[in-house]
Amino acid sequence: MTQGEQELLEKQLRAVAVAPLDNGMLMLAIAAVFFAGMAFGGFLFAYNGQSPLHLASNDARAAIAAAQEQPPSTVR
Repeated sequence: MTQGEQELLEKQLRAVAVAPLDNGMLMLAIAAVFFAGMAFGGFLFAYNGQSPLHLASNDARAAIAAAQEQPPSTVR
């Protein structure tokens, strides 16, 4: 590479200035995208009015009746 080519290359590359990354802004952008995705997912899969199914039960008959939406029998 000749001296003239080197000077031309330096002159061309002076116009391409890369700004240093601001870590605070990058973290803020990542957090904003995360929370926007959480909000979008919340609206997309919103509660549709059905009662939630409670699985924690020590009584098998009550758990089966709850799954079938029938009142549990008290006969053992």
